Amino acid sequence: MRPLIFACLLVACGGSSTAPQLGENVEVRLGASVEIPGDTTSVRFTDVTSDSRCPTGAQCVWAGEAVAVFTVGGKDVVSLTCCGNAQKATAIVRGKQLTFVALKPAPALGGGPAKADYVATIRFTSAND
Repeated sequence: MRPLIFACLLVACGGSSTAPQLGENVEVRLGASVEIPGDTTSVRFTDVTSDSRCPTGAQCVWAGEAVAVFTVGGKDVVSLTCCGNAQKATAIVRGKQLTFVALKPAPALGGGPAKADYVATIRFTSAND
């Protein structure tokens, strides 16, 4: 029974990668990776370097933004910003456009979430569109 539980924990913690379809939003937990559609290259959600989004329950003048780092193919680093300027939310990787759509959970009034709780929503589309 214990080996089965251990194997389930590995998968839940990002031990494997999945391949989304073009145009499909996919959620990636911090430390996990997904394969670029039509490619075997993985994109790993590596870090959140900044999270200035408006806390849940607060009234803010500015919605804020979050900056996340993604590692492509184990070596190329891409930093993307969501919830603000759309141009800063996209990058071209391996002939596909990678868009950082959203970040969960939202900060609370008492402080930001623990890094281990972050889940990024990303989307791959054709870079030719």
